Amino acid sequence: MATIAISWGTVKSLLIFFGPVIVPRLITSYRSLRVSIASRPPPRPLPAAPGRALNILFGGIVFFLLLSLPFNPHAPEPNIFSQTRSRLNTPTDVIFNRLARLRPDNFLTEADSLLQSKFTSLGARKVYLTYGPDALVSCQYCSFDNLYTYLMYYLPFHVLLPHLGHLLLLGVATSAPIAGREASRWRIKFTLAGLVLAAIDIYIMATYDAIQGAPRSVRAGQTPPSGLYHHITLLRPLVFVICDVICSVVLWLSATNRFFFKPPSTVEQVDEAVSMAVQTLVGANTKLHAASVTRNAVVRDSTLKNRDDLYWRTMVSAENPTQRPGEGGEQILNNIWEEEEVARAMSRVMAGQGGIDLAQLGVNANDFVRNVTEGLE
Repeated sequence: MATIAISWGTVKSLLIFFGPVIVPRLITSYRSLRVSIASRPPPRPLPAAPGRALNILFGGIVFFLLLSLPFNPHAPEPNIFSQTRSRLNTPTDVIFNRLARLRPDNFLTEADSLLQSKFTSLGARKVYLTYGPDALVSCQYCSFDNLYTYLMYYLPFHVLLPHLGHLLLLGVATSAPIAGREASRWRIKFTLAGLVLAAIDIYIMATYDAIQGAPRSVRAGQTPPSGLYHHITLLRPLVFVICDVICSVVLWLSATNRFFFKPPSTVEQVDEAVSMAVQTLVGANTKLHAASVTRNAVVRDSTLKNRDDLYWRTMVSAENPTQRPGEGGEQILNNIWEEEEVARAMSRVMAGQGGIDLAQLGVNANDFVRNVTEGLE
């Protein structure tokens, strides 16, 4: 392989040309990083929503890690060249005679015999090393004249389907309803990372040549070829594991405010303020309703009503010393609680004839009073 020599003068020219553009950007990035680290809030415990996202990612890590182990049930069968210690130019009969000695009762299986019938040329061996035995044996429309037909057969279930499953995992782990705002802010970046992995995988499978890309000793027929299929089938889920581990670390650092802290936007601040205002109004409405209920209870009890009237007469006398008692107010003669229909309805309810569970009503009333008087002394 030819080497390209780069002189020191070329390096200096490149630095002079790109330095004024790159150096200010590096300085700005460094300063913004220092400001973000200095202005970040103190670390906090992991919230519940990002914790669910981390649990989902952890499940994916365990699953893909099991798939990357060579002894898992879905692992590809060992390469027959490595099993039989055969070279790339070893005759087909010799390869499968050696393989038969490794099988039970020294007989080839049905799958071995079918593979032997397809193992007729150097192109077939290239397909086997690149796309595996399934593509070589099962593809009905593929041709050795156009090896991209084998690529089209291999991509959907061996490349695209695993990557779609990985993207689905990242999408669920960064969805706002499940993982909250802290995880959803990474949704686009994690998805782009998954798409980049898929693009690299497709590029490798489309451009790799099992013979031209092999070491010189393999092409010379001195060592057995290893092939791409058997390595990448186990390497693909291992890459998913590494990606998910990185995503989990980033998500944990940002969710606990240890790194990658992002202050809430203006819209989020407005939403939070509106939410707090709504909660305050709801609380005030509850207190007003409680005051109304309390007032009704006081009016209905003669003892409490007399004490309430005495209090207000005392307050009026204190504020208006010259006013005579009985002036400055109207006396309500007909109270709604004293009407005949209301009295009959209340009697039926108290007698248990109104279809109301008085025990549950009492429990609800106790809860209501406890919530209303919470914090009062």
